[in-house]
Amino acid sequence: MKKSISLIFAALVLPVTLFAQLPWDTECTKTDFDNAQTVISKTDNISFSNPVLGLGGGLSIGKMVIVGTYSDECVFALSQTGIADKLSFAWQGGSSGTFTVYQSPDHNTWSQIFTTDGNFISSDTEEEISLAVTTRYIKFAASAKTAVAVRKIKVSELKRLSASTDEWPFGKAMVDDADAVKNITVSWTNIIASVSSTDSHFSASLASVGQKNLIDQTTQLTIAYSHAEAGEHTGEIVIAGEGKEVRIAVSGQTEKYNQTLTWIQELGECVATDNIQLNAFTSSGLEVQYISSDSTIAYVENGVVKIVKAGEVTLSATQPGNYKFNPATSISKTLTIRKADPMIQVSVNDLTYGATLGSAVFNEALQQVEGALSWLDGNPDEILDAGDYVLSVLFTPANQGIYNTRTVQVALHINKAVQTILWENQTTNLTVGTEVLSTAVLSSGLPVTYAFTECLLSIDNGQIMPENEGEVTVVAYHPGNNNYLPTTVIMTVFHISAASETPTRLEQLSAEQMRTATKYLHAGKVYIYYDGSTYDADGKRIK
Repeated sequence: MKKSISLIFAALVLPVTLFAQLPWDTECTKTDFDNAQTVISKTDNISFSNPVLGLGGGLSIGKMVIVGTYSDECVFALSQTGIADKLSFAWQGGSSGTFTVYQSPDHNTWSQIFTTDGNFISSDTEEEISLAVTTRYIKFAASAKTAVAVRKIKVSELKRLSASTDEWPFGKAMVDDADAVKNITVSWTNIIASVSSTDSHFSASLASVGQKNLIDQTTQLTIAYSHAEAGEHTGEIVIAGEGKEVRIAVSGQTEKYNQTLTWIQELGECVATDNIQLNAFTSSGLEVQYISSDSTIAYVENGVVKIVKAGEVTLSATQPGNYKFNPATSISKTLTIRKADPMIQVSVNDLTYGATLGSAVFNEALQQVEGALSWLDGNPDEILDAGDYVLSVLFTPANQGIYNTRTVQVALHINKAVQTILWENQTTNLTVGTEVLSTAVLSSGLPVTYAFTECLLSIDNGQIMPENEGEVTVVAYHPGNNNYLPTTVIMTVFHISAASETPTRLEQLSAEQMRTATKYLHAGKVYIYYDGSTYDADGKRIK
């Protein structure tokens, strides 16, 4: 027994910092019991079989055995940082003897916190005992002949956390108001707790509260409610750490301002080419948005009506609001759009007789509206006589959704055509009474006009009939008419000889005679002149 007391005394004089103390909130294990810096003293009859602490005897079943008047004890050193709260353990023992538990702040001054006689207990009895906050050592002791088994030894560390309220409503405010603030008191003991918010509209002035090894402290915490966004907001300020947690329910309501929309402009009717600037405005100064009931008729871009085609459309002015303002009541107006009459000035280039109306070239002077021009008077294949006309032209706009078709009058002048005369390969040596065909032709196809210096021959339907012997100059020309200009004059001199015996006239030329005879073209037909007679293209004499 003296040896045990000496060991306890030796342990008491050791520096406290030498101990590897029993950790807080952790059930003691065999490793802790076998550590001399945790179990700083024990008598010989103490052993530990995990998870049973045996006081006395060192039996494998882990029970303390008291023999005769012996007393056995075991002293644990608690963690030197932190504050003791409660001791819990489970025990069972036999009869005759005492089982006692003590606490001490300095391993010197001991106070009893639990005791029981040795009444027989065959099953675990669990105990929880409050410790003084200054307690740093725990001692288990048994006396007389009682064997006691102790298990589930655990010392909890004192940690407290609370707040002056668990709910804080902020009430109502307007968006963009200054933050609303509320102060609460956080009470704590021996704890470090973080502070967070479950809703971004609420924030706390501190990121953490508390400190280790202090008792019954308070901290002022400011909670701010931001009015940057309208709506009803709820959340929690959470203060949590080391197994303790406080939740403060926070709530608030932020409201937007109302705005009004004004639109005094009258729309009514317009033509499709009008430029309409819309002028609705809001009391908030926010930009007005416009919505068209039918964007295929008209839509609004940058406050200007963009007309697609004629029709009726409803334009609605609206302002949907933003983070600060509620939506404004929209205003709708009906716009009736009529087609515009295009401004058209049309002229047409002169034509020359013989050209069709379809070949006329139109000139649009204004060139403001794209479209196509076509004749209403006459068909494209028609050829008009030379002269001046006023005709109707239809203008069909390319965009018929915007513009009406229009009929305009244009002046058309048709010039007389130029005609030419050609007189070639003409037989000029004639015999009285022998007819020849004139080879003079006009490009217009009109009959040639002839004039004579002497009355020695006559010409009828292009047939020259010599009547008297002599020399005569014949002039071929055309004086022009309503559609053709006069031609130049062509002169040909004819020599007329007296008639001789009437030669035998062939009725049909042979192939050789047709090959060597003179051929000429007159009024689109081929004629053959041979031996004073005229034949057709087949060699048959023309009588």
